Amino acid sequence: MRRRLTLTTMALIWPLMLALPALAADADGWVVKNKLDEEVRFRPTTGLSKARSMGQSDLDKKLNVGGPFSMMKVHATLRASYDGVYDLNPTEYGSRAGSSVKFDNNDGSKATSWGSGNVLPIADMVTGAGNPNEGLALVNGWRRPDNGLIFATPVRPCDVDSRGCIKDYMDYSQRDLAAPELNSRADVVRELFVDAEMPVGSNTLALRVGRQQLVWGRTDLFRVLDVVNPVDYSRNNIYDELQDIRIPMGMVRADYRMGARGPFDDLNVQGLWMFEKFRPNNLGQAGSPNNPAGAAGMFRALKNCWDNGCTVGNYNGGNNALNFGRNQIGIRQANMPEWNLSNMTYGGKVEGEIKGVGFSVNALTMRSQMPSLRGGIVSRNGMNGNYGVWDYAPAFDIEFPRLNIFGGSLDFTVDPIDTAFRLESVYTQGEEFASTAQKQLYKKSDVVRYVIGADRSTFIPFLNERRAFLISGQVFGQHILQHELYHSRQNGVIGMPDWDMNWIGTLMVKGWYMADTVSPQMVFARDFRAGANVLEPSVEWIPAAAWRFRLGANVKFGEYRNTFGNNADAATGVPWDGQASKGAWLGTEPFGNLRTGIIGMAHDETEIFANATFRF
Repeated sequence: MRRRLTLTTMALIWPLMLALPALAADADGWVVKNKLDEEVRFRPTTGLSKARSMGQSDLDKKLNVGGPFSMMKVHATLRASYDGVYDLNPTEYGSRAGSSVKFDNNDGSKATSWGSGNVLPIADMVTGAGNPNEGLALVNGWRRPDNGLIFATPVRPCDVDSRGCIKDYMDYSQRDLAAPELNSRADVVRELFVDAEMPVGSNTLALRVGRQQLVWGRTDLFRVLDVVNPVDYSRNNIYDELQDIRIPMGMVRADYRMGARGPFDDLNVQGLWMFEKFRPNNLGQAGSPNNPAGAAGMFRALKNCWDNGCTVGNYNGGNNALNFGRNQIGIRQANMPEWNLSNMTYGGKVEGEIKGVGFSVNALTMRSQMPSLRGGIVSRNGMNGNYGVWDYAPAFDIEFPRLNIFGGSLDFTVDPIDTAFRLESVYTQGEEFASTAQKQLYKKSDVVRYVIGADRSTFIPFLNERRAFLISGQVFGQHILQHELYHSRQNGVIGMPDWDMNWIGTLMVKGWYMADTVSPQMVFARDFRAGANVLEPSVEWIPAAAWRFRLGANVKFGEYRNTFGNNADAATGVPWDGQASKGAWLGTEPFGNLRTGIIGMAHDETEIFANATFRF
């Protein structure tokens, strides 16, 4: 790990080292902007869910230049935080989280404890000290039998309980969770880059080299074009500003600025090469407050099943619990892309403006920042102990497939209605989706995503006669082009649990009072196919330039129990019998959650929050 830290740090610092001669000769000082931020969140279900203290410094310095450069400057952002929730609420999120678990069965029989399910001929589930019935929680807060499977996951930090921790992916200690910037990737150096400009005839070549955020999109909450940098969803799910949760990456960005040319009022060509080692989106860890879409909880449960064996509740149509042995089901490992040229990100765009219409045409090739579960690995037969590849068996590796992304954007204002419109669309090749119709339980598909947004300043006289409100709406669409859904051999449904087409709408209304020092805001989002909603009312108070206070709530409501066939009925025994699931045993776990979506899966995460920021 020390060697990886050294290589990463060198890759980040070398742009600054190249600029040191100019720094030494420059008499101008640094421009330093600091902020301190305190945030507290509370959930009715778990109590305190965040108690984060954060400090950030932004440093900028212009450099003396010579030779071909007309401008050069260096920028750094340093950030460190500590979330005290793991110390202050240890029974929910820290070293004493979790408890013993029991599995209720659909037939009304007595609940089954962890390790006490029916057994297979090869039943070597580790029990006792190696895999005890403690420090566990039912995955995604499963409440009642519904023909879905019931999994249990360890929920204590990985330095306290290593069960289910996935090496190099989801294996965070309590310190890692509480102080996420102090890691082997040197995230305390949030940004560090050098900007330089070079005249090329009447045009300009602008270079930015180092760790940075590259923003392509213009949307909030959900990303369409803005996919260059991975995102840290563990901070606050999807609800923080993207500029705060993007994970800056080391890259070279070059912009060739041509200004007005021909029919264009402005024209720019951009290229990028991301040289820092691949990082996926941070989806949290089982036992941490934010576990977007329930993925981290399910992943840790499945990893523990592979390593130690596990009890799966509601098996065989909801009539009993079953003990699986080691290496029979679950997640074997996460195959993180190696640090080499073939796994890096490359892309570019052409952007400009013509007759008041801004546009961009974008292309990107990259590793998926979201994980894919691929079946078809070697696993063990629970009937005789033989190893082999069993069709439809839920034994997986985590992969991050290569994607090719093509897209574009438009933004313009319609003056007669005083409304600004934003449009983005992308076509992605190579994404992978779960599918119970496939022997390896996944299928590749191309995907079309788009967003249409509109922003308008509007007077609402009965609320404020003197100041307009900002009203902003967005509709996000997703279409899985090779989607599959079939009737099975017993008239069930098998195929891709994800919706073939789905839409999420958002609406924001923001106002200002008291000389713009008080700003109430209401944000609403709805997942139309899932039937899930979130409402976030808040009020911001800025009594002075240095201070900002914010108070609000994040309320989830609506449907959160979408169901799909659980694939367990693909078996007449173990291993699976080589035929696809009948699709008859519908439940929320594990595949119904893909229909419930990221909003619906956070149904137990309603929160109230308070935030204070001081800038100096």
